[in-house]
Amino acid sequence: MEIDMTGRPRLLTMEFALPVFFVVLTTIYLAQTFAIRGQSQDFWQGPRAMPVVAAVMMYTLLLVVLARQTRQDTSPDQPGDILRPILVMAATGAYIFLFQPLGYGLSTLLFVSALFVIFEFRTAQPLAFVLYALVVTATFYILYAVIFGVRLPALFGVI
Repeated sequence: MEIDMTGRPRLLTMEFALPVFFVVLTTIYLAQTFAIRGQSQDFWQGPRAMPVVAAVMMYTLLLVVLARQTRQDTSPDQPGDILRPILVMAATGAYIFLFQPLGYGLSTLLFVSALFVIFEFRTAQPLAFVLYALVVTATFYILYAVIFGVRLPALFGVI
């Protein structure tokens, strides 16, 4: 078994264990998508298409991360290494909790903004930050509400 610089087996490091954990979660997510029943028998027009595509994309990205982790030298864990995944989980929990009361638009915009802050995406450029957050929110609205016809919750029945 390969040992990292801290003397721990490489498979027990956070850099390897976290992507494996997300592979397990993605597998559970994908299994649950097969319980979705739609009116259309055509896969690409049904409500199951987007979750399956998202799961395949997640598997692909996780395999890339795992491949990189097995090829590169590991450095000792820093105390803050676990902070980002915890913040992402907290933001996701808040998004799930606020989705119904705040509606799709506001809750998704806040969630995307939180993820951008967590991953420091365009935080030094406020205009680009807001523009990208709005584009991501609108893109998923178009995918779910317009293309797939999913009724999304609205803030005060309007937004």
